[in-house]
Amino acid sequence: MLKDNKIDLCCVTETWLKAKDKAIFSEIHDFGFDIQSCPRKGKGGGVAFIFNPNRISINRHLVKGYKSFEVLECLVKSARTPTRVCVIYRTTSTKCKAKYEETKILKFMEEFEIYLEELVEKFGAPIICGDFNFHIENKNDQRAKKFLALCQSKGFQQHVSEPTHNSGGVLDLVFTLESGADALQIKDLVVETDNGTSSDHHLVFFDVPDHISPPTNQESSFEIKDVREFRKMDQKEFRHDLFCSLTTANFKSVDQAVHLYHDIVQDVLDKHAPFITRKFKTSQSPWWSESCKKAKKEMKKAQRKFYKNKDDNEAREIYNEKCVDKAIIINKERNLYFNEKLTSSKGNPKATYKVLNHLLDKEYG
Repeated sequence: MLKDNKIDLCCVTETWLKAKDKAIFSEIHDFGFDIQSCPRKGKGGGVAFIFNPNRISINRHLVKGYKSFEVLECLVKSARTPTRVCVIYRTTSTKCKAKYEETKILKFMEEFEIYLEELVEKFGAPIICGDFNFHIENKNDQRAKKFLALCQSKGFQQHVSEPTHNSGGVLDLVFTLESGADALQIKDLVVETDNGTSSDHHLVFFDVPDHISPPTNQESSFEIKDVREFRKMDQKEFRHDLFCSLTTANFKSVDQAVHLYHDIVQDVLDKHAPFITRKFKTSQSPWWSESCKKAKKEMKKAQRKFYKNKDDNEAREIYNEKCVDKAIIINKERNLYFNEKLTSSKGNPKATYKVLNHLLDKEYG
């Protein structure tokens, strides 16, 4: 979908990704994209940037944690002032009691006000995108009105006016500063209801003219990755710190123990093998076959026909079918390629581990 629509940077909410989902990260890399992910501790949630490293260069910036929403920030290099892209996800639940939900919203308003105040003081022209779960299309929704009033009081304007969800709500929003040196011009904003995915949220497209600076030709064959240099890590010191941290940990349940273990390991790794940014040479996916090209061509043909008349239900169904067919064929070709690689590596542990490391996204570490 990202390649078909020539998307350089995609802000994603509710990724449901975990730090251990290396196979999914590897698949994203195989399609020529990179990902910066911030998974939620526990079930669901998660926010991420998926971007084309041959088109843009981004640097992830750490943000303090908030209890009422998830946030991930990055700086995108620009010919002018760098752009600070922020993806937000405010979770909600239809199962919780009204009083509890009201308390959660009050907490969100309080924390989001602090976040906006700190954001306008940071370097880079801000764009805020995300799923806020407020029905701003409902003019009688007091919560939505208070939220928009809060954003406007901090100098931000909202750009999305069409429904972004299958049920008709305007939930996914885009904010920029209304005026000042860091005010950005949003152009050609479109809410695409049929984007070839199974998501119940629609895809929100927009352009930011003159604020995306593609890498130079020298850098275009490289992609930027944040990796840990495990080989340079002092394993003895790592084991010592890990053992000391685990022996002092207290927990009352298995779930709490699992989350606590994950956090401790993450903190000790950050101390002994912190992430560093490196460049890696890119190449076309070796499993991209004629079948993949044909499936993509047929999908694009169906897409053009449907886009000419979006009220044509038959064209809509054909387009959706072609999107599914393309995804099935691409996954089939990729699986076939790596099955053949593993079969040909039988009896050669080094070659086998090389394939497995690629599938588990370990080759860059």
